[in-house]
Amino acid sequence: MKYSDNNVAWKKGAVFKADPKLAMQEVEAVNRAHNGAAPDGALVEQSRCENTVLHDEFEWDDAIAAHKQRVQTEKDIKRSLVYVCTKDALVDDVPKTVRVFTNVKTTNDEGKVVRSYLNTIDAMKDPEYREQILEQAKRELDQFITKYESLNELADVLNPIKDYLRPG
Repeated sequence: MKYSDNNVAWKKGAVFKADPKLAMQEVEAVNRAHNGAAPDGALVEQSRCENTVLHDEFEWDDAIAAHKQRVQTEKDIKRSLVYVCTKDALVDDVPKTVRVFTNVKTTNDEGKVVRSYLNTIDAMKDPEYREQILEQAKRELDQFITKYESLNELADVLNPIKDYLRPG
């Protein structure tokens, strides 16, 4: 697989508006300024300057940014709670875990489709939510393949997944 700086794009679903090639160059410049590995927050500091490529991608109103951070913390809490399965579920003496909540599309009181975290066990019992979970799993497997297919060492693992996702 060949990669080129001329062929940079935002991944599907990304909400960023800056030119992706210029954004990549800005991130790389910040990395270079930190001996190749900028710590988290360095890009934020660089982007405070209004004439930087990524300035408008950040929320600079502290009240709005604080609310967004709290919503992100809420999501992190929901994604971090797991059921610990102890009966017949040990793998290498480590109990299997399953997320308590899963993120699915639901319809709110106004009839608008929104994302919500539902109890995973309940969601798996509902055919519509179960299908959403399965489709998300397939997307994640496809992303895994895209990320690691250049590693020949993983071919024995990736090929059956490819066969499952892309039959025929």
